[in-house]
Amino acid sequence: MNYKELLIFRRNTEVMTRSFIELNQFYNYPVVTDRYVISKTILKQEDLEIIKNHWNDYRNENYLSTFTIGKEYVFLFDKSINKTMMSNHEFETLTNQKFLDNAKGDILIFGLGIGLIIFPLLTDNDIKSITIVEIDDGLIDEVFPIIIKNDLESKVSVILSNAFDFETDKMFDTIYFDIWSVIDQQSFLEMKILSEKFTKNLKPGGWMDSWCSEEENYI
Repeated sequence: MNYKELLIFRRNTEVMTRSFIELNQFYNYPVVTDRYVISKTILKQEDLEIIKNHWNDYRNENYLSTFTIGKEYVFLFDKSINKTMMSNHEFETLTNQKFLDNAKGDILIFGLGIGLIIFPLLTDNDIKSITIVEIDDGLIDEVFPIIIKNDLESKVSVILSNAFDFETDKMFDTIYFDIWSVIDQQSFLEMKILSEKFTKNLKPGGWMDSWCSEEENYI
C-alpha cells in the first residue's frame, strides 16, 4: 500500500489507534506575543485556493479534499516572517497520524508547535514520558504552560535547544522530528542527519521518523 492509498484507507475506515483532540478547548483566543499569534479562523473558499496555489500536485490530490469550508481551525502565526507556522487542519493531522499510531513508552519529540501531537498522549497509559526539544523560548513561554496545565500525570518536560546541537544519553522508545514549516529537499537531508544522530538513543524495537518523511518521493 503506497502513501496515497494509506491516506484514503484511513479516511474511509478510521483505523487509527489514537485520535487527535480538538484544540479549541485548550486555548483562550487570541494568544498574542511579540512574535506569535494563536487564533481561530473559519476556513473560506478563498483560503483553500491560496493553499492550493502553494502546494504541489501530490498534496493537492491527497489533502485538499479533506479540508472543510466553514470549519473553525486553530492557527499559529509568526509575525516575524508573516507566515502561518502550524495549524490543526487536516493536512497536519493526516501527516502526523503515523506518530500517534506508533508513539509508545518514553518519547522524544523535536518541535513543540501548538501541542497538536502532545495533547492526545497526556492520558494514555502506554506513554511513560514525553521530552520535547524546542529551539524557540518564546513558543515555550506561551504554549508549554498550557500543556503543563493539562498534564495531570506529569509526563511532559521541555528542553530549550537546537535539534542539531542537542545531546542526551537517555534512551527512548519513540523519537519524532517535527521542526520544519516547509518540506523540501533540504528538509529531507536534515531528516537523515537527525535520524543518524539519534539512532544511538533509540531503544531496541523502538520507532523513529520525521514529519512528512514519506513525501520525499513526491516532491
